[in-house]
Amino acid sequence: MSFQKPDIVTVLEGEGLQLKQKGKNLWALCPLHCEKVSSFKIDPDKQRWHCFGCNRGGDIISFIQEYKGLSFKKAIKYLGINGKPYKPDSQELKKRKLIRKFEEWCRDYHNDLCILYRTLQRAKMRARTIEDIEALTEFYHKEPLWLCQIEILEGDDGAKLELFKEVVYGR
Repeated sequence: MSFQKPDIVTVLEGEGLQLKQKGKNLWALCPLHCEKVSSFKIDPDKQRWHCFGCNRGGDIISFIQEYKGLSFKKAIKYLGINGKPYKPDSQELKKRKLIRKFEEWCRDYHNDLCILYRTLQRAKMRARTIEDIEALTEFYHKEPLWLCQIEILEGDDGAKLELFKEVVYGR
């Protein structure tokens, strides 16, 4: 008795990847390394994936091996190629969704802070009178905080989480 591999798109979506259609291929942020621009290409017709960022690729079995750190045998079992259908773990799906929302918040907050900082820099350059400078006083005081938060958002996840708690929950 032979078993077929599950559809690559179904498995990747089940693992929490957000896939975006571009032409005949799908693209996502590579879950195997940190990146800001989608370099993870999925060819649904060939049932293959390739990441141009980390230069890895293969079929759905090799993806699960890399992503989950499993042996070939365990990856086959995980994917249900042993006769049991593939079903993503609901706890894992919840975890991936929370991580995705946190990463989205970090990206959006970082972008907002950078816009505020650049806007202040332009306003400071345009200031010609003491009144112009006084109008910016409130923002001059926030500038060091913005720079500190930008630096945190460009650093490690632990510091980002603490910043998230502080900004969102006031902790």
